[in-house]
Amino acid sequence: MRGTIWICIGVIVLWGLWAFLFKVGSQQTGIKNALFYTYLTGVVISILIALYTIPKTLEFNGGVVAIVVATLAGFAGTLLWYFVLQKSEASIVTSFTALYPVVTVMLSILFLKEKISLPNAAGIALAILAGILLSI
Repeated sequence: MRGTIWICIGVIVLWGLWAFLFKVGSQQTGIKNALFYTYLTGVVISILIALYTIPKTLEFNGGVVAIVVATLAGFAGTLLWYFVLQKSEASIVTSFTALYPVVTVMLSILFLKEKISLPNAAGIALAILAGILLSI
């Protein structure tokens, strides 16, 4: 578990750096150019990952459909995030949108029948309260 925590801290730091630097860069280049360079970089990285992970046989099933829909939802959310970041403070936008795991938890409880502990439920409630306070 200890190694997992350090990896999660790394993710938090990298995502925080990503949001901050995107805000700085997009203010200097404009949103259209920022999106161009963002997705050009993403295409290069995606091609490298795809080449490294290409399966021996391609398949089409419910899992593949879920992954494609997840990717589309992720891109749509990311685009919305980029645009709202241009109109609002990075500190508020990033903190508020960081509540997205609450949706994941709720969907997992409803559809995957996952269980959460009382402390986890309290944490989710406090996260929602934080979102409300951030939106005021």
